[in-house]
Amino acid sequence: MLAGLASADINYTVSIRTGEAAALHVKMVIPNTPLGAIVQIPNWAPGSYRLVDNFKNVKSFKATGADGKDLAVSNTAHTWTVQPSTTTTVEYDMPLTVLDGSVHWSGPSTYMYVVDRKSERCTLKVETPDNGAAYTGLAGVGNQFSAPDYDVLADNPVSTGDLRVLSYVSRGKTHFIVMRGKAKADVNGDYLIKACKHVSDAQSMFFGNELPFSHYIWHFNVNDSPDGAGGLEHLNSTQISLASGVGPRVVSVLSHEYFHLWNVKRIRSNVLGPFDYTQLPKTGALWWLEGVTDYYAHLFLYRYGWWGRDAYYKDIIDNLNSVANNPAHLEVSPHDASYRVGEAANGRGNSQGYRISYYPYGWISGLVLDIELRSRTNSKYSLDDVEKALWEMCRDDQPGFREDEIRTQLVRFGGYEMGLFYDDVIRKSGPLRVETQLGKLGLRIVEKDEQFANFGFGGQVTADVGYVVNFADGAAKDKLLPRDVIVKFGDVEAKGTRRAIQTAATDFVTKGKVGTVAKLTVIRAGQTMEVELTPIAGIRKVKSIEEMTNATPAQIALRNDFLRVFPVK
Repeated sequence: MLAGLASADINYTVSIRTGEAAALHVKMVIPNTPLGAIVQIPNWAPGSYRLVDNFKNVKSFKATGADGKDLAVSNTAHTWTVQPSTTTTVEYDMPLTVLDGSVHWSGPSTYMYVVDRKSERCTLKVETPDNGAAYTGLAGVGNQFSAPDYDVLADNPVSTGDLRVLSYVSRGKTHFIVMRGKAKADVNGDYLIKACKHVSDAQSMFFGNELPFSHYIWHFNVNDSPDGAGGLEHLNSTQISLASGVGPRVVSVLSHEYFHLWNVKRIRSNVLGPFDYTQLPKTGALWWLEGVTDYYAHLFLYRYGWWGRDAYYKDIIDNLNSVANNPAHLEVSPHDASYRVGEAANGRGNSQGYRISYYPYGWISGLVLDIELRSRTNSKYSLDDVEKALWEMCRDDQPGFREDEIRTQLVRFGGYEMGLFYDDVIRKSGPLRVETQLGKLGLRIVEKDEQFANFGFGGQVTADVGYVVNFADGAAKDKLLPRDVIVKFGDVEAKGTRRAIQTAATDFVTKGKVGTVAKLTVIRAGQTMEVELTPIAGIRKVKSIEEMTNATPAQIALRNDFLRVFPVK
């Protein structure tokens, strides 16, 4: 590989070009290239453990020298080799997606880097057609930013254009809520601020009332749904697909992605930065970095008062069912689900795990380890102590932890046998231990029959049509047909946003009573008609957690310590 002779700023300019030649136009000015320059675009993105072939999106690549003349370039897949010049300017286009007047891009899929020079300082200038503000986690003034190295540059996505921007302050640090998409206007801004701020205040309280950044960006791509979200973490920001209804699942994703400020982005395996963007990293700790992140994200919603105890118990059951219902847990350990993720999808990798998701697998593994450590030390130590010890090791840009470090810290706090317990839970596959561990808290899992009103139909909401029936059976058999469009649930019209229509459908089914007639208004083959349904009794098995009536004082004391609730300060 060729290398530059000296360290210097590598300057990036991103221009948003609209019209017939719409594109994100990227220009790199690379100083000190008398031996030539080799540039690459990442083949994967941190946080998403899969190969993505970003090089296929690169268009109109060219390089010029200090005199402005074209330089010879050779290209193989994600690598471009440029002939020598004192200074090299590289330019290329990437696809531009405009969403309801807004533009958003991620670093790894946009910015190339100079091979062997990723540690050099980078600057970024964003040029927009209307000189509108660009929002990113990078430090800067106006639309000009800087990063200490390429990894930091790439780890800060950018939003600009027609945005809805809110803000709040936590621990003296400003947090910007940056929303894009047509449904952004439907979001209850006060409630979203309340949820985001609660997450920020609670998690920073856990880590000593400090936040490891100058400011933070919530990049939200808002969709028209009652609930649901998915995200990708970054050093000082996150990208989240957000349901405009900001339901309970949204808040859990907010908590998950924010906790990544510590777990993954700073508390990390040593292979997760500095990065090799040409191949997927291998670490057996993704169950911790993703799954235990989710464990703490949900535990904190309970511990700091956002959720009640019943909601937290249900969350335990949901994660347990998710793992138990996948027979791969009998053959694949949490370690292997993490370490072998690159073998998934025919060697392309994925963001879930090898054969079984390391999210719920790590979630319940965290619960099992936490209870065990508390039980062995009579609540003197918990998984909190392991997390905080890892933070002290990795904070302030220290290197990531070794592959065996989580085990080492568990032994430190729980003794030699805690290491053997870790080996059984994390390095081996087999039966899950959740019920046994809950028993140590004087809790048990029970399964009961639950009756519900079964209308016997289902469907989906489409933006251009409405609620479209896709199956009908039982009480709805011969009364509803596939492709029927429900335009009214009882007295509630199924119109407006997707979120409003889905809410009307959910309320209709939830409020139904066995044996009581309910009315629908349906359009079938262009004709409007009324349909009467009488839901029948359905029976479903429901698991729940309840307290043992014969729990010992020791079990109750352990439970009370584990389930302690703290006011957010």
